[in-house]
Amino acid sequence: MGMFHNNVNCDIYIGKGAGKKLMHDIDNAQHSVKILSPFLSPFLVKKLIDLHHKGVSVQLITTDTIEDFYGDRKRNVHELISQHTHVDREARALRNKWKKIRRVLYWLAISLTAGMIYLVYQYNDVRTYGLIIPIILLFLGVQVLRSKIQKKGIFSYTYKQLFPFKVVISPDKFDYDGMYLHSKIYIIDDRIAYLGSLNFTGSGTKKNYETRIRLSSSEVVQKIVEEFNHLLLNEQLPELSIQDWGQQLYKEPIN
Repeated sequence: MGMFHNNVNCDIYIGKGAGKKLMHDIDNAQHSVKILSPFLSPFLVKKLIDLHHKGVSVQLITTDTIEDFYGDRKRNVHELISQHTHVDREARALRNKWKKIRRVLYWLAISLTAGMIYLVYQYNDVRTYGLIIPIILLFLGVQVLRSKIQKKGIFSYTYKQLFPFKVVISPDKFDYDGMYLHSKIYIIDDRIAYLGSLNFTGSGTKKNYETRIRLSSSEVVQKIVEEFNHLLLNEQLPELSIQDWGQQLYKEPIN
C-alpha cells in the first residue's frame, strides 16, 4: 500500500476555494466518483447520493469523525444506510400464545379475588381466606408471563449501504497502533484525480486555505485508482461495520 510517481504533469492550486474545480468535475461525472476523505459534510454527502440516483457509480472511504453524525436524518449520513426489519413468525406466534394465557390467568385471579371478597362479606367465613394463595400464584404467573413477553424479541434488523463505502475507525477510539487515514483523494470517471489537503466538507472546499493538485495523466490516475481500491478492500484497516453503524443510527425495537 502506497505509491510514488515521478515527472507528473499537474495543475496546482493553493488558497481558499480549492474545491471549486473539484466540485465542477464531480458535478459533471459521467460514470464514477471515488472519494477518500476523513471528514464529510452532510450536504456534500447528499451530492454523492444524488449522483448515485443519477446512475453514477459512487465509492467512499471515510472515518468515524463525520460531521453532524446524529443530526437531522433528512440531511445527514442516515441516507447512506437503510434499515430492514425481519419478523420471526414463530417467536411472534409464541408471544401471542403467552399473551392469551396471561389474560386468562389475570381474569381468573380477578374473579377469585372478587369471589373471595363476596364470600367473606356474605358469610364472614375465615376459611375463604385460603383463596389468597392461589390468587397470589395466579398474579405471579401473570407477572412472569409479562416479563417473558417483553423480553421475547420478534424483530431482527439488517442494514444495507446505498453505495459501497468504508468507515475506518480512528486510532484514538481504541488501542490501535496503526495508521490514521489522513489523505484526501478524489477520482472522477477514472480519468481525473485530485490530491491535496481539502476534506469533502464545506469549509475544506470553500473557506479554508488549502492545497490541491489535479492530475489527468491516464497512467498516474490508474495508479491512484489502484491505491484507492486497495484501501477500500484492505481488511487490515479497522472499520466500523455496516451493522454496527446502523445500530448507532437507528432504533431497534425488540417487539
